[in-house]
Amino acid sequence: MFPNLALPDLPFTFPLGGIDIAFYAVAIVMLVTAVFTVVAKNILQSAVFLIFSFVATAILYMLLHAEFIALAQVMTYVGGVVILVVFTILLTTHLGEDAFATKIPRIFAAFALSIGFVFVMVKCILPTPELASGIVNAPANYSSLQNFAVRLLGYDQNGFIIPFEAVSVLLLMTLICAITVARRSKDEVEKEKEVK
Repeated sequence: MFPNLALPDLPFTFPLGGIDIAFYAVAIVMLVTAVFTVVAKNILQSAVFLIFSFVATAILYMLLHAEFIALAQVMTYVGGVVILVVFTILLTTHLGEDAFATKIPRIFAAFALSIGFVFVMVKCILPTPELASGIVNAPANYSSLQNFAVRLLGYDQNGFIIPFEAVSVLLLMTLICAITVARRSKDEVEKEKEVK
């Protein structure tokens, strides 16, 4: 009655190389920390999870051989936006006093982070033939500091002055938004005075 719907034999194409496993591991960390960023009720904990999500994104850029974009990701978002938000929150509120109350022992968390950092340092120090096998097609002085500065601040067709200025506006907006979110209303200040 029904025709024979035999499926062709599909080869097993799931990648199992070291770079592929690293990609999937970092992607899972990035997704989990992004979910925790949204789910966390404390704004300071949310900002810390956002830092881990941005760092994982930068690691994905590194795995794709986009080192400059990874560095820009860390400097702009982690070093600029999120750290600015964290400092603003800590300076304008009392969230830092009890924000990191956790059931996980601090010694265990410190030990796990230390092992993770040692693993990353060992992987960075040892030569990785998979990462070094890329073919470089750029000229000799293409990535020099002088060429980066000229292109970053140049206003011609190949310059990046508009994105550079957009980043400064982004950081200013981040500071204003962080102060707005963390600022206490007059009612809260009056209630604190009454309690004291």
